[in-house]
Amino acid sequence: MATFIFALLLPAFAAAALSPSDTDACNPDKMTVYKMVLHTYWTREKFPKHYPEWRPPAQWSKIYGVSHNRSHVLFRLGRRVSPQVRQFAETGRSDALGSGPGTLDVFGAPPVSQGAGRTEAQFFVDGNHSRVSVMARMVPSPDWFIGVDSFDLCVDGNWLDSITIEVDPLDAGTDNGFSFTAPNWTTAPQGVAYRITSKYPSHPAGSFFYPHLRRLPPIATFQFIKLREYELTEVFHRTSDDKKYDVLQLDKMSHNNIDVLDGNRALSVAEEVERAEQAPRIYVDGALTTPDGAYSYYTIVNSSSTTEEPRSANELPTSGPTASERSALRSLARRARARRRRKLRADNTDPAERRRRKRTRLLSCRVSDWSEWSACRSDGGCVGSAMRTRRIIRRQRPGGAPCPPTAQSRWCATNCTAHSDEDWRNNLT
Repeated sequence: MATFIFALLLPAFAAAALSPSDTDACNPDKMTVYKMVLHTYWTREKFPKHYPEWRPPAQWSKIYGVSHNRSHVLFRLGRRVSPQVRQFAETGRSDALGSGPGTLDVFGAPPVSQGAGRTEAQFFVDGNHSRVSVMARMVPSPDWFIGVDSFDLCVDGNWLDSITIEVDPLDAGTDNGFSFTAPNWTTAPQGVAYRITSKYPSHPAGSFFYPHLRRLPPIATFQFIKLREYELTEVFHRTSDDKKYDVLQLDKMSHNNIDVLDGNRALSVAEEVERAEQAPRIYVDGALTTPDGAYSYYTIVNSSSTTEEPRSANELPTSGPTASERSALRSLARRARARRRRKLRADNTDPAERRRRKRTRLLSCRVSDWSEWSACRSDGGCVGSAMRTRRIIRRQRPGGAPCPPTAQSRWCATNCTAHSDEDWRNNLT
């Protein structure tokens, strides 16, 4: 994707952030890592008026940033800033900001110790939290800062590869000072945040008042660079399952393996499995009796008897079947054989290949459906894992396919705002 460079028009971005059209959202199952790079250009050559050179010299505070959804607002031009943002704009303290509803990742970057410099940080976004807001205080200043408000890194369903945003100085609306070193004159009642331009505020004492200029030179740029994407739904097998699979593979290659039915023993095994799978289920008084455990037969109750209760599938029969029961069993067997013949006639493959596939299917391992994904678990970091399992219904018989893995895991994001900056960001691979 091409790299975009454009001038930041914060009122336009504020209106875009409030618009309800988020039609092409990015995939919520993908978590993307971005790098934020702040370049500052506050020099005497570009801003000669009142340029601070001592007590303190021109510099920038540490950077505070957050990735969030559309409901979260760090600051918004034309609105009053929160007490936490006011504290940051006036003193540079960000300890009260932290995380809040709708946030995914809170990040910070080191301060810039001079007017012109560079600093950077990394942060996470995902399809549900695709916006980023960031701010840095100008030092010295009454309540001035630079920042980006709710910029959406997802465009037309795709993550931007790289984008550079030019920014102007902003006033938090909490202090009446016009110059960098003005004393603390609290604005009462508190005003709204606004963008400082070459002609506004229109006061000759203003440090950014350059009426001969059409607009101020860019004082800084925020650059957002996509580093990598994580597929949250990427599924991988557990190590323990891989070990079990290896054992089954070795057993398949051992001397106990057979390629053809081994006389009456293998034939009886195949027929037992075939009966368990293909014989129809029989309903008795609205209840369904099914095979269970090691006994593969179906309970049949004489409809003329009203006192006899259905026998449990695990209960051994105490006497042989009656004439009527034998007749019903023969009828079921004839129907099953007729279905098999019709299926074989419809299959145009080689008879030997059909028999081989049939033996493999009857002797292969069977597993249940997957369970639901568990809750996301982590060891305190931002990236965790969720797990799902399934159980083995029938073990592998000689000549059949081995059992597949019975547990799977996938990446997930959790608790991204609760950990410090120096743990996971320094270990990304």
